[in-house]
Amino acid sequence: MNEPPSNLPPLPEPFAAAPRTLRAQGCGRGALIGCGVLIAIFGVAAVGLTLKADEMLVWILHRLEEKVAAKLPGDLTPEERQRFSAAFEDLYASVGQGKVDPIAVQSLQRELFAISGQMETGLSREQVLRLTAAVEAAAGKAPAGAEAAPNTPARGAPAAAAPSPSPSPGY
Repeated sequence: MNEPPSNLPPLPEPFAAAPRTLRAQGCGRGALIGCGVLIAIFGVAAVGLTLKADEMLVWILHRLEEKVAAKLPGDLTPEERQRFSAAFEDLYASVGQGKVDPIAVQSLQRELFAISGQMETGLSREQVLRLTAAVEAAAGKAPAGAEAAPNTPARGAPAAAAPSPSPSPGY
């Protein structure tokens, strides 16, 4: 009957002739290679840091000692200054030998954190003496003049339990 004019475009089909191919799922090869290289670098860095941890700790402690030594108070006696320096030297030797007490290092960290806010204004004599005692404890050396009395438990030791009152008979 009536034929469409030839100058019109062809009518669309309901579906495409052939489905286009999809890319493979997952990461691309470049991403996998990049991630593998990063993991290898991080692994080598972790091993290197583990092997050099003691040297890094000594380096950090040297910097801390220098900062604290620059802010020592004027009322510190020469014997206390010598004790301060000797405590750090003992700590360096203990770190080198691998004989550092982790619990004592935590108390050293707490003491350093406590005085860190006052480093710019200067330290008091008591703060320096507490820091010196913490460094000596971390080095495994008993702090001078800090021997416990015979009836007092050592720091960190559990206190003896007090006897609990028992109920009277007949109740």
